[in-house]
Amino acid sequence: LNRESGENPYLLHDRLMESMGEHVGIVRSAELLEEGIRQIEELKGLASNVKAHGASQYNPGWHEAISLHSLLITSEAVARAALMREESRGAHTRLDFEGEREEWSHYKVIVSKAADGTMDVVKERRPEPPGHLERIARASLEDLEAGKIDETPDSEGAEHDPA
Repeated sequence: LNRESGENPYLLHDRLMESMGEHVGIVRSAELLEEGIRQIEELKGLASNVKAHGASQYNPGWHEAISLHSLLITSEAVARAALMREESRGAHTRLDFEGEREEWSHYKVIVSKAADGTMDVVKERRPEPPGHLERIARASLEDLEAGKIDETPDSEGAEHDPA
């Protein structure tokens, strides 16, 4: 509010949305994701000099300027995690890694703030799920609909007779 001049928060938000849609959309590739991350880094630099016009009373521009920081962090985390995940699964489709990879069903991607303030992105093996959840996840839709899968946590059997 007190700056004489600076970047328009609405225009930066528009550029971020455009970049995310073009480079970090549902269909992705390493090349697109890397360009998206580069553009996010550029926008982070511009956002450090954002200017909201008007007073501190209800001021949508001021709120937009405040929200921009969180939007950039979230966008960067999504893009960096998507770059690390080298498979296609669900709404995450990589043109350069078609199909699901069995290996990735055992891992999760964790994004955190590193000591130097940058983003740290790591691939970490997830713990084995409880047996009942594993049975549900691996079951066919037909077996689930027919009630053939035992969903109780304390059961050891994979199937039961619902009658």
